Amino acid sequence: MKRKIYYCFTILILLIIIISGCISSQPKTVPIPTVAQLPTAITSNSPIIKIISYPNNVKEGTNFTIRWEVSGGTIGNISHTAVHWGYKTGGENIKDYGRFSQVLTGNAPQQFSVELLAPSSGPIYFRAHSVVDDIDVYTPEYTITIDRD
Repeated sequence: MKRKIYYCFTILILLIIIISGCISSQPKTVPIPTVAQLPTAITSNSPIIKIISYPNNVKEGTNFTIRWEVSGGTIGNISHTAVHWGYKTGGENIKDYGRFSQVLTGNAPQQFSVELLAPSSGPIYFRAHSVVDDIDVYTPEYTITIDRD
């Protein structure tokens, strides 16, 4: 008897819910977002260049090494990388330095190094520069003091 009352009560509650519209026999449709409505993920893998090591000062007429690393890029094709240097600050324009090391190429990520001969006067200012996937990237400017005999 208790069981029959329980089932009747359950059916009665369900009927009330259906009649009140809380439960619909029709399936609910959810709109599918268009491509324009989908969130876009940031897939940028911007190229990065950074100096790994360089001497703060060198003796005139001696060789010294500058090392840098290039990473990132969608493809990572490094079509140009070099150290641009000169006797006056180059600011934002690498052409103002007047000199540059051997031009190297490769694929990112990769480390590079060049050996330069210390001039008889200084200081010298330099920046590393790379073209990765046709995008120019530069390091900040660094200074090396030249020690004379």
